[in-house]
Amino acid sequence: MSDMKNPLASFHEEPLHDTDYTLAEVVAEARRCLNCKVPQCRKGCPIENDIPTFIHAVTEGDFGMAAEIVYNHSDLPAICGRVCPREKQCEGHCVLGKKGKHVEIGKIERFIADIAFEGAFLPNSVSKKTAGRVAVIGCGPAGMAAARELAKLDYDVTIFEAASQPGGTMTYGIPTFRLHKELLQREAKALTDMGVTIEYNVKIGIDKPFAELQQKFDAVFIAIGTMNAWNLGVDNDTLDGVVDAEQFLRDVQRVQCGEVALEDLPVKKGDQVIVVGAGNVAIDAARTSLRLGADVKIVYRRAEKNMKCLPSEYEEAKADGVQFQFYSAPKAVVGTDHVEGLKYEKQQILEDATMVPTGEFGVVPANKIIAAIGNKPELPVVKALGVDANDDGYIAVKEMPYGMTSKEGIFAAGDIVHKPQTVVLAMREGRRTAAGIDQYLKARRIMAAAQAKA
Repeated sequence: MSDMKNPLASFHEEPLHDTDYTLAEVVAEARRCLNCKVPQCRKGCPIENDIPTFIHAVTEGDFGMAAEIVYNHSDLPAICGRVCPREKQCEGHCVLGKKGKHVEIGKIERFIADIAFEGAFLPNSVSKKTAGRVAVIGCGPAGMAAARELAKLDYDVTIFEAASQPGGTMTYGIPTFRLHKELLQREAKALTDMGVTIEYNVKIGIDKPFAELQQKFDAVFIAIGTMNAWNLGVDNDTLDGVVDAEQFLRDVQRVQCGEVALEDLPVKKGDQVIVVGAGNVAIDAARTSLRLGADVKIVYRRAEKNMKCLPSEYEEAKADGVQFQFYSAPKAVVGTDHVEGLKYEKQQILEDATMVPTGEFGVVPANKIIAAIGNKPELPVVKALGVDANDDGYIAVKEMPYGMTSKEGIFAAGDIVHKPQTVVLAMREGRRTAAGIDQYLKARRIMAAAQAKA
């Protein structure tokens, strides 16, 4: 548990520098890799990183080559190596896991990235800024990945970030006890060292009109994420004391940045907190509330085996002291002027996995309820951009050139297109869209040259 004289002290459990392995230990772990002819680990990786090859480079002690291989597929290996759902991806597919213990791929990946940063041999070239000007709206994983890829191709890239810090959901959605925020500052500095400009506290459509970007840049990439929360969807769910999980996690990060006072956080020492939801955000909100001195219970309508969070996150939450109540479907927020509890209906799961209500109700007492059931786009912001989107606000894009919206030269990717996903998937879409932008602008230059000759 945290030191309650300083409630935010334990938010820094994730070290800035990876202390899991010494140099000798990371090489020894890499040598456990069987270098399979058909590497299942790569099949499990959403970006098909060449895992056996960079692990082999580590066994040879060639960390420069290892970094080249890693960064050929990933723009954020130091981050992905820490927060990727590896047990469902690369490590979960490792054949050694079936016989005992998988290779610690994530730890090796982040060790490579950390040593590349510390040794100043990142495979990043400085942009010549000769290929054109591109604006990126949003400094989250999709925006940062696209900016890096475009800078490598000699584009003059400017990122406009509404917040005061880089990283988007990596900064404001992932607690510091899982991801140290100085790692995001390090990534942002790497981008600026490549020639990328980052303008903070600039919300497009409010601080700067979108039309201005269209006029000044050859292409615009929208990577704004999804910032609005879904309501609980039960009776009385707007009562004082009902809190959005994402906003809560953002506010905690703002406290750590010195932008919000600790006493302004909605969760206080001694609070009885219910978290509704069973994904990783719910777990993060629960563990964060616990560190602020609250008693915390997650209420979930289905069974333990149906939880969307990673098994490791669930086990860590239990170890922290988070309580869980299953088979309890929320029905109403109890209270008149402020939250007093959550009314639920007990559920029964049939053999075919069908969930049926039992007609038996109960109330879990609480003075705070955190809703962790997902986010959606800010509809007014999307409408102001003037691009085609569905009724929920998710932007429609094309396959050719990849990521282009209904407006020529305007591209989009990440959560605002594909709905909230993992960091690695947002990064992948940022990379793909950067390639689409390059393809589009090259075609435009060829057409302009042909017209000039005609």
